Amino acid sequence: MASLGTRDERVIVERDTLQSRNGFPGVQGGDGPAVIEQRDPILIRTNRIVIIDRRQLVGRCLAASLREADKDTVFEVFPDIESWKRQTPFAAANVVVLCRPDGNLSETEWAEITRELALLQGEVDAPPVAVISDGENLDQIVRTIKLGVKGYIPTTTSVDIALQALQLVQAGGVYIPAECLFPLLASIKVEEPVEAGEDEIFSPRQLCVARALRKGTPNKIIAYELNMCESTVKVHVRNIMKKLKAKNRTEVAYLTNKYFLREDSSLASVKAPAA
Repeated sequence: MASLGTRDERVIVERDTLQSRNGFPGVQGGDGPAVIEQRDPILIRTNRIVIIDRRQLVGRCLAASLREADKDTVFEVFPDIESWKRQTPFAAANVVVLCRPDGNLSETEWAEITRELALLQGEVDAPPVAVISDGENLDQIVRTIKLGVKGYIPTTTSVDIALQALQLVQAGGVYIPAECLFPLLASIKVEEPVEAGEDEIFSPRQLCVARALRKGTPNKIIAYELNMCESTVKVHVRNIMKKLKAKNRTEVAYLTNKYFLREDSSLASVKAPAA
């Protein structure tokens, strides 16, 4: 009789035999939970995701698809929370996935989800929970997240993205599909700010001072050219800075550029209005 080789090789042979015997890669047969791949716990540290789906065939197909993309994780399928808690130590799961086939959940379904979450969240070291559903309604997603669910994965999601979403949930994050948020973003109207003209934001005297500031004219010269006291110029400068939320005269010169772009260059020299 040929030797089976090393201990690692024997585990691989036993695993492959199990897979071929059941005709479904990596899924345990019998009446127990669907287990994706049997591994020697001494060889590796097990990462386990528990799938709760009363549709056993669908649940097993989901587990098999996830297993094909992530061979380092054990996926188990149970029809309900109670079955899982009877057969598996509660703390063994890294993430629990609740499968809800209905696109629009009825109040009965919501009550069932609330009950299941209460069973999960009432335990010490309870694992994070994700929901897989046919529905992509934003209100339903928000309501699910408010219940304490950390991830909402539509069944239209690819296997790779679903796995990444579960990894995010396991790491402590929250997953909501971006495409489900697009209708909300589209409904938000962003109004473009209407810029006031120079005659609306500044008084005639302030306009004259602002023009002078753009040229870097000192307060004393501005006062002389505009025939006003230097202290009055300072008051105008202070009010202009306040309206523009500018920190200094340089910012005033920069921020007022847009108010004078339409002026002819011949008007660059400041002229005082009639007293």
